[in-house]
Amino acid sequence: MRRFLIPVVLLSALIALFAAACSAEPEVIVEEKIVEVEKEVVKEVEVEVEKVVEKEVVVEVEKLVEVEVETEKILVATPTPDVGTSGPQSGGDLKIVSQGSISTIDPVFSLFYVVNAVASQMYEGLYGWDGNLEAQPRTAESFTTNADGTEYTFTIRDGIKFHDGSDFDSADAIASIKRWRDAGTPAAGIVRRFTDDEALQVVDDLTFTWTFDEPLGAVIFIMGIPHGLMPMWPAEIAATPFTEPVAQNIGTGAYKFVEWLQGDRVVLERYDGYSSRSESSTPGAYAGANTAYLDTLTFLEIPDEETKIAGLETGEWDVVDGAAFDFYSRLVDNPDTDVALYKPGNRSNVYLNPQIPPFSYLKGRQALMTGIDVEDFMFALGPNDLWIVCPALYWCGTPLETDIGHRFEVELSDGSTTTIGYDVNNMDLARQLLNESDYAGETTVILNPTDYGTITPLGPVLKSVMADIGYTVEMPALDWATVTSMFGNTDSYSLATDWYSHWCCGNPIQDHLISGTLDFIIRDEDLINLQLEFVRETDAAKRFEIVENIQTQRWQKVTSLSLGQFFPIVPFSNDLKGFEVKAIPFYVNTWLER
Repeated sequence: MRRFLIPVVLLSALIALFAAACSAEPEVIVEEKIVEVEKEVVKEVEVEVEKVVEKEVVVEVEKLVEVEVETEKILVATPTPDVGTSGPQSGGDLKIVSQGSISTIDPVFSLFYVVNAVASQMYEGLYGWDGNLEAQPRTAESFTTNADGTEYTFTIRDGIKFHDGSDFDSADAIASIKRWRDAGTPAAGIVRRFTDDEALQVVDDLTFTWTFDEPLGAVIFIMGIPHGLMPMWPAEIAATPFTEPVAQNIGTGAYKFVEWLQGDRVVLERYDGYSSRSESSTPGAYAGANTAYLDTLTFLEIPDEETKIAGLETGEWDVVDGAAFDFYSRLVDNPDTDVALYKPGNRSNVYLNPQIPPFSYLKGRQALMTGIDVEDFMFALGPNDLWIVCPALYWCGTPLETDIGHRFEVELSDGSTTTIGYDVNNMDLARQLLNESDYAGETTVILNPTDYGTITPLGPVLKSVMADIGYTVEMPALDWATVTSMFGNTDSYSLATDWYSHWCCGNPIQDHLISGTLDFIIRDEDLINLQLEFVRETDAAKRFEIVENIQTQRWQKVTSLSLGQFFPIVPFSNDLKGFEVKAIPFYVNTWLER
């Protein structure tokens, strides 16, 4: 009988503009179960959890109430990680196969997942998420605010040393915040609108202040977001412009940089000078006590998906980060591997470059949205117990779920109106919309990696449907490192396949598709202003109204080609203990029993 380590997400109301929360019940071993989920027509999603305790076995049955009547199978299990029989052990080299090729390990210079997956092990922010996905102190000790909430005073922990042995102080923190603030994350874009360079001031070695033009209640939440991490560097390294990668990879984390053989591997080793917090920690969390039990972490680049899985099965490596879904059943049936599954999951997506035709034209974007069948893309990824078709841009199964705006009326050139939107799948109408745009047959170039199991399958489906609609299409063979290096050159491509996660983009604060900070996404002042309204608003009901407005406009303006919601799998050797995926996999506090 197989065990699953599947995080169960318990999402609370966004009282302080925070994202969803995760929790788990410890010390419970469960069986794999398939349950039927009946979905009924309502306006809200309610989650009821029934627990039956018998002979110390807990079975949880989720009943989701959604917007259509259908039946689907889901996997349900408690998220308790295997903690082994003898407790944590020190030593060993954990080998992790990266999701794709790595072009940099600077998480401010590049926001892509494979960068964060490495950087999160060696860099720390002032704050980080705990097991409930709530921001808690990491290198910070505490903060206070003035009476009107416009000035924050931060105290950092005494005794923290960088990997080069130098002391971490408030001048380093300020320089690091400034580099992060200038970069392209949605949260950084928000911060820039509320503050400036003079707003950060040193008080003493362990204290600094940060002043805002008006109260910004999401400051601590923003500082803890794992995607677009706010890493702490020595001030001289943090002086590097965010448009360039840092020359030295020196942080404060439990693991430190050793070497990067580009195209092959990145190696980190235990940092013996690490200063851990004393609070308890939960598996997969960044905040709390961090212990580096492993001697080294080695991130490998293995482009072939079959080779990735075969190497896991033979023990050549221990973790495959984001395995292709085709191998799911095979991994589940293997007694030597476990499978961690992340929910609410990721959103498959195609970025539509608004800088050049045809996607500089609204009807050029609407035509592609109208012609696609979302299920075609998602079945290309793998079995449908690992994904859902979901019109909620802030994820189904969360407090921000709504289907509002996903279908809408447009006027055609003859004066008639018709309905388009998410998953309309009307090829004739798609061709008509393209013909009514100003598209003149220019070649459209798709960026689609050849070495990324949860992205690569999207490309052939996209190329085929675009050709059927009437676009002239090319899709060069490129690895992920090359694809990510091209995103900034918006003259070189028309669209790009990708995904983004709930932990990175699960509410308007984190939504890069409305922030106006990236050249390959439309800049729309109405959406930017709605994002700022969401940040300022304190009433939960009014915030949800803003979410509905944002979602309606995102569908109508086609900010990207949003596809289905899928649940990534991270298979790993059952020699690895204490491992759970809450967001980006975190290998601190894990160990090997061989």
